[in-house]
Amino acid sequence: MITGDVGTGKTMLVRNLFAGLAKENIVAAQLVSTQLGADDMLRMVAASYGLAHEGLGKATLLKNLETFLITRAREGKRVLLVIDEVQNLPLSSLEELRMLSNYQLSGKTLLQSFLLGQAEFKDTLRSPQMEQLRQRVIAAYHLNPLGEDETKGYIEHRLSLVGWTTDPVISEEA
Repeated sequence: MITGDVGTGKTMLVRNLFAGLAKENIVAAQLVSTQLGADDMLRMVAASYGLAHEGLGKATLLKNLETFLITRAREGKRVLLVIDEVQNLPLSSLEELRMLSNYQLSGKTLLQSFLLGQAEFKDTLRSPQMEQLRQRVIAAYHLNPLGEDETKGYIEHRLSLVGWTTDPVISEEA
């Protein structure tokens, strides 16, 4: 789970992650969540992996997702679901995501979820109703805005990538 204020780089981080996954044996999908109820959340997850989802009941959606996950595992692939703007999801949808992490084959979890959201999601996760989801979070980090020195270093790095070699000179004031 990664949290951070607007503009701290969560989306850029995911873009870089997906670029690096192209070489890996990972099937990844990304959801940018809105106020989705639990059943619509399942439909969006299924759709993200190219599975049938329109007009299907919850049981069929879950069975299709389970079959998909088991098939990928047997192919030696891991499945990653990235949920961006997770703070917008109702508790019932978060619980549905947690339930998807119950799918296992030979003791291995078949779906890894990567949650990205604004800082208020940490408060949601602390609520008593989210105890079981909270227990499944194996790593969490909060992105803070860059400080003055970090911002300078970032700008200089980006400029150097396009051939800048301190010409023109950027003053300390600037």
